[in-house]
Amino acid sequence: DESPVSYYAVKNAADILRAKGFVELKENEKWEIRPSGRYFVVRDGTALFAVDLGEDLSKGFDIIGSHTESPTFKLKSKAEIGAHGYLKLNVEAYGGMIYSTWLDRTLSLAGKVVYEKDGRLSSSLINIDRDLLTIPNAAIHMNRTVNKDFSYNPQDNLYPLVKTIKEKAEADGFIQNLLADELKVEACDIIDYDLDLYDRQKGAIINDMYQIGRIDNLGSVHASLKAFVDSESTKTNCLILNDSEEIGSRTRTGAFSPFLKDCLNRLILATGLTEEDYYIAIDNSYLISADQAHAIHPNFAQFSDPTNEVRMNEGLVIKIATNGAYTSSIETKARIIKIARDLGLPIQTFHNRNDKQGGSTIGPIAAATLGIKSIDVGEPILAMHSIRELGGVEDHYQAYQIYKRFYEED
Repeated sequence: DESPVSYYAVKNAADILRAKGFVELKENEKWEIRPSGRYFVVRDGTALFAVDLGEDLSKGFDIIGSHTESPTFKLKSKAEIGAHGYLKLNVEAYGGMIYSTWLDRTLSLAGKVVYEKDGRLSSSLINIDRDLLTIPNAAIHMNRTVNKDFSYNPQDNLYPLVKTIKEKAEADGFIQNLLADELKVEACDIIDYDLDLYDRQKGAIINDMYQIGRIDNLGSVHASLKAFVDSESTKTNCLILNDSEEIGSRTRTGAFSPFLKDCLNRLILATGLTEEDYYIAIDNSYLISADQAHAIHPNFAQFSDPTNEVRMNEGLVIKIATNGAYTSSIETKARIIKIARDLGLPIQTFHNRNDKQGGSTIGPIAAATLGIKSIDVGEPILAMHSIRELGGVEDHYQAYQIYKRFYEED
């Protein structure tokens, strides 16, 4: 509920790390590293790297990686549209969304704003914490095929409405004025914005399940972050939270960027080791790519593999794909399976049906670019990429337990 967009997810993660004694490092400054120190780095407000240093970094890094963003609508530039007596906003779909789940819901905007203050550029996070927008459906009387073969066109059918207006001119400058009012600045001082739509309905516990938006992948962010700060170990543990996974990871904050590699390499050099020690450390390292997994759906059971039935509240899932979409292999699976057995916890395996194309994660990217050993795991959920996803309470706690043991074991 407190992380409607990736900016807030990273801010809240950084606040938790600071409270646990982690010190923030800046990429544009020299790193002064003390033995057994605890540090974190933020890139562009949407990606984060954290480390709990061990005694000898050449022995390798144990890392859990996940991503901070989820499918949503992003506000376009010059977003205001006055049409047919309404003010609506021009938006662009981000990631693979289930469009229909965003309709007839109460929505708002959150993100980052850049503005001029005292002759300098400043920026602030912003969450317009009130009911602001909605995307209404057409009546079934006007769209009789909506329950049959109708598909929503994101250019024509999915503009969020703000209010009714008498004249088109009432739409002019709405966003500038809205942001200025929230930030207590002049509208003319607003330079730019990066704003996403989000669902105003709070998360809910439904018996042994929980329902909220962005479980993919803030569920993994939360479980891994809590395990990271709660663990006690003498080895070097790391946490990486990337952005842009839902759109291919090819950004400055995505898994294809050198963010993770640069942080690991700088730590090696800052602690007096050499470039060769870095390559030794990488070969001794292990990455858990923690995303989410598909549980079997009781109403769509035919979508799942017949012999690898994944169920909610029956354990963490190892994800396997022969096409390389997941990094789990015979070399990497055994460690997680043993951890689960030692804790007395179940482990499940996921394979796609042979006639379905699954998604991918940051795992294959890190494995291919760094040469690091990796495994893909996730908590089983339903309605992945809906505005509200459904997960199992027990699965989330068991993921935390396994991640914590991973960080603590020698």
